Amino acid sequence: MRATADSSARLTTETDADLLALLERITGAGPLDVQAARLMVEPFAAQTAASNATAADLAAIRDTHLAATAETGMELFEQLDGEFHKRIFTATRNDLLACVHDMLKAIRAQSAWVEIKRRSFSEARRQAYCEEHARIVAALFARDAQGAAEAMRIHLVSVSRNLFGDGGSAHLVAHRLP
Repeated sequence: MRATADSSARLTTETDADLLALLERITGAGPLDVQAARLMVEPFAAQTAASNATAADLAAIRDTHLAATAETGMELFEQLDGEFHKRIFTATRNDLLACVHDMLKAIRAQSAWVEIKRRSFSEARRQAYCEEHARIVAALFARDAQGAAEAMRIHLVSVSRNLFGDGGSAHLVAHRLP
């Protein structure tokens, strides 16, 4: 089969339309579905980062964690929390996986998500998240891939309980991969 300029333009147009349709479906994903996806993807990212992170990656993850720990306001803490998770994905050295994080982060920046996070935020929860992040950081520095995955899973289940209550958390845990 020989490609022509006309068929190439049509393919690009069809691909663009497919990508746009996919983007519309993704941004319309509900909070429980997004959190279930995080439970499937983020422990794997932490596991992979434990093996693939450079010393600079680990230092950036630690420094972001320390900055988040020092921050008491919700808005800046949420930004640093997002950066903490992003740095873990970056440390996987897998560009597609990092894009998955960016996609999930974009969904979580929508107003419905921001409101859910705002309603559930408290100083006690912020401190608990920082303690959970510290366990993730320790496992990453120890190059403990399974420990990093489990620490991330525990953290995300905790976040899910805080955002959605036990009912939502049970739904999410049912999505856990073996």
